[in-house]
Formats: sequence, C-alpha cells, structure tokens
Amino acid sequence: MNYKIQKKLTLNIQVYEILKDMILSNYFKDEIKLNEVQIAEMLDVSPTPVREAFRMLSSDGLVEIIPWKGVFIKKYTIEDLTELYQCREALEVLAVQLSIQKIDIKEIQSLKTKITSHSESVDERVKLSNTIHEIILKWANNKRLTEMLSQLNSQLVYDRRMTAYDEERQKEIDSEHMEILNALMEKNEEKAVTSMQNHIRNGLNYIKNNYTH
Repeated sequence: MNYKIQKKLTLNIQVYEILKDMILSNYFKDEIKLNEVQIAEMLDVSPTPVREAFRMLSSDGLVEIIPWKGVFIKKYTIEDLTELYQCREALEVLAVQLSIQKIDIKEIQSLKTKITSHSESVDERVKLSNTIHEIILKWANNKRLTEMLSQLNSQLVYDRRMTAYDEERQKEIDSEHMEILNALMEKNEEKAVTSMQNHIRNGLNYIKNNYTH
C-alpha cells in the first residue's frame, strides 16, 4: 500500500488518517510500539503532525500513549471488548428504533439481494456488513449517535474482521442480517430490536470463544 501526503488537507489530519488506515489494515503486523521518528521519515513530515495524530488516535482508542515509554497500538482484553459490545448493542438498538418508521423499503430490498449474492472475499464481506449497519444509522438521522458508533466501530474493527474469515460464522451473520432487514421491512420494532440484540451478542460470544490477542 502506498502512503503519501497530499497538499490539500492539513498535515495533522492526513497523518492521522494514514496512521489510522495502517493500524486498521494491520500494516504494522506484530509491531506494537510506534516509532514517531520512523513514521515521520516514512511520510516525509516533521514529528509534530505525527505527535498530533497520535493524540487523535488515542482519543479513538486505537493507541495508548504511556509517558516516558512511548505510543503503543491498543490491545483489548476480553473485559474491554465486553464493555465495547455492550455499548454497541445499546447504540445499534437505538438506531433501529429511530430508523424503522422512516427507512426506505427499496434500500432494504437491495441489501437483502446483496446478502444472497455477495462475494466470498473478506473485504467484500466486511464492506457489506458495514453497509447494512450504516444504512440503518443513516435513516436514524442522529449525528451524535453516528459519531459514537463510528468511534466504537474503529475500536472493534480487528475483531469484526476476524468473523469474516470464518465461513460458518459468516453464514450465521448473513442469516442474522436477513432477520434484521426482514423485521425492518415489516416495520416490526420488537422483532427488529430482538434481532439486532441477538446479532451483537452472537458476535461478542464468537469473539470470546476465538480471542487470541
């Protein structure tokens, strides 16, 4: 992957976006500590925007800044993940409740069609899964909710990608998504909420049973 600085955006934001993408795509692999000087040299910038990017990534929960020791890619415990999934469940349920009376039936049908014909590639699976949740969130039309879920999903991206590599879990996810979409199409709020709760809880249980960090 080619990471280059562009002149249109501020350096702080560009370095932040580049580092975020590198972390989420596992560019650093087994490296945990991030070297400010090396990253600055690689991106051909001064250490200052790298330092600011580290602070922004820390706010996202993607890195941990430890005084006198350095900046480390955040690794979550089972307890951390449980709390994150509990928060995600509450927020995703709220998104369902806010969107169910407004969501476009044609968009739901389009998503259902994509589930039955999606690609086997991991990237496509993750993209489709994200799209389903993003469309529900779009119709919820709540900026604060969108911001909070965006931050949570950044922290959970490693673990959500793990499920995309498991054929059996992927089939379960397709079925769970279909249940959610059917309930939304029927405008059955109780069923939609229960389906979303089951989907999030099943995801957490899978992570707990397969966690290797």
